[in-house]
Amino acid sequence: MKNVCLFNFPPMADFHGYRLETFDPFEYIPKRAAWSLADLITGGLNGFNHRRAILHGAAGVDRLYRERNPHYMRMIREFVERFHDFDLIIMATYNFVHPEVLHRDLSKPVKIMGFVDDPMSTYVRGIPYLWAFDGAFYISPSYIDDRTFEESLRRWTRGPVTWFPLVYADLPRSEQPREAFLRNRDVDIVYVGNPTGSKVERLIRLKQHFGDRIRIHGRWPLRGYMGFARGLLGKPIYPYRVTRLSTDERTRLYWRTKIGFNMHVSESPTETGNARMYEVPAHGMMLVCDKAGGNAHERIFRPGSEAVYYDSIEEAIELVEYYLQHDEERLQIAAAGFDRFWKDYNWETNLRRLLDWAACIPKNSASAGALRAPA
Repeated sequence: MKNVCLFNFPPMADFHGYRLETFDPFEYIPKRAAWSLADLITGGLNGFNHRRAILHGAAGVDRLYRERNPHYMRMIREFVERFHDFDLIIMATYNFVHPEVLHRDLSKPVKIMGFVDDPMSTYVRGIPYLWAFDGAFYISPSYIDDRTFEESLRRWTRGPVTWFPLVYADLPRSEQPREAFLRNRDVDIVYVGNPTGSKVERLIRLKQHFGDRIRIHGRWPLRGYMGFARGLLGKPIYPYRVTRLSTDERTRLYWRTKIGFNMHVSESPTETGNARMYEVPAHGMMLVCDKAGGNAHERIFRPGSEAVYYDSIEEAIELVEYYLQHDEERLQIAAAGFDRFWKDYNWETNLRRLLDWAACIPKNSASAGALRAPA
């Protein structure tokens, strides 16, 4: 049995020969703390800002470590004590351990760095840590322009790298017969997601066209009324309340929906492979998704046969209207995407593949991850 620290995954006593444990750094960081006059003058980190420092990048983690923040140092001590004899440490979302600690105090475990919020955070939450890790995985096959993420990682590290499709949850499967499950649906189109970047402008355009035919849900601030508040900033208003869904509510809605709409943070073709890109076909919907840099989206689901891709919101609207009027074509693509997901992307297959890959990396190979000079 190999012992694995797998951050942000559920613990498991025996997952195909791996014992999985997790760790929550925020258990050690208070939610709020009083602001002192010195903090206000110097802009010092305190309370909630400590959490933001960990989340937002290497500079914040470095400051907490160099200033020997007591909450952070207690977290580090307990992390090292708990995991120094483990076989694997996999930072599956973001790294919160200072690289000097990883290198000096955690030399036994093989350490894997995850690049998950990219390309936006690559130079903030990824590259500065990479030298202390033995290998890395990425979730987006594309990185920037026409360069793939694998090509980019080869410039930054000599360690092994792999692609890890972003399927973190064991998604449910309906007990209905396959044909009835795919065909019997009464909701035209759905989007579930948070209002990141310029996504709201794109959603405004969709809502203007589809009206009640599109269901939009997510965790929007101000009790779901953030779309109205945008007007105070001089931005276009989304004049509807957006409500949250529980996991069960989302599953039931997905099982009723014909087309699942997806988009990424970047407005131009860049990253691809967010969680929604897999969740849509997994629930039997036809995926309508934005394209990626270098056409890397084609690596995930084949265009025209397992998913439908668009270059602009206007094209997306045309495609949705077409497939809503051509049921058999839509059903054929939805069925192929559904089968592809459960064949290649289900949670258990993905995680086992990642762990088996990491377990084959030689221990004490931190030098293999040394940062290269830019090509």
